[in-house]
Amino acid sequence: MKSLSLVLLFLFLSLGATAQRTAILGALDQEIAILLDSLKEKKEVQYGGLTFYTGNLKGQAVVIAKSGVGKVNAAYSTAILLDHFTPKQLIFTGVAGGLHPESLPGDVVIGTKLVQTDFGQIDSLGFKVSPFRKLSGGRYEDLYIHSDSALVQQAEAAAKKVTFIPISNRPPRVFSGVIATADVFVSNPTTASQLYTDYQAFATEMEGAAVAHLCRTLEVPFIVLRSCSDNANQVARVSFNQFVRPAAINSAGIVLQLLQSMD
Repeated sequence: MKSLSLVLLFLFLSLGATAQRTAILGALDQEIAILLDSLKEKKEVQYGGLTFYTGNLKGQAVVIAKSGVGKVNAAYSTAILLDHFTPKQLIFTGVAGGLHPESLPGDVVIGTKLVQTDFGQIDSLGFKVSPFRKLSGGRYEDLYIHSDSALVQQAEAAAKKVTFIPISNRPPRVFSGVIATADVFVSNPTTASQLYTDYQAFATEMEGAAVAHLCRTLEVPFIVLRSCSDNANQVARVSFNQFVRPAAINSAGIVLQLLQSMD
């Protein structure tokens, strides 16, 4: 009986430790590389064709994984992660195209809200974006998915303590605002300007809103952090290839400081 009690206690503590992990996702190897390099007590486990890394990062129990590029891959990876690890919160980190008129490569965007800009309908007047649909079939009323307010505040405080890598002709700036998600790599200044005007979006990327939708559905607090590798203009692909690594490090820098500041 005593042995059984000890076994049950061990299982309870193990489940509790798993539930207290912070989940961290990035779409590319470069976006999680610095985090994996800093991960202590690292272990690997595979679920659903994905590799998850568990361990201790800046004093916090974490699970880290590469989601893959695009909304479908991101949603799949998030679903597998949430199902197997039941984390207390999720942080998505990586690079994006900057949309703010004053944004330059290296700048950081803390996502306060996410919007999916390629989900909707086309009629005689053109394309109109629609809110996410619920699993029940109904639509959400709000076009935007809001990040966890506490995580946003913590990320903003953490960003003030990070020494970012300068990429452009000035020190990187930190913006807080909307991040736009679509299965499109934007390299057109007209489209970039439209995203900023229509949605007040500060960055464009390909995963965040999908991850946000899963987290909202399963009631997991989340935040999306991005650093600009380009300006989503005609030279975006060249800029991306040139600056993806330092931009990814800038975004990961906030993740590390955010974890360090957590209780």
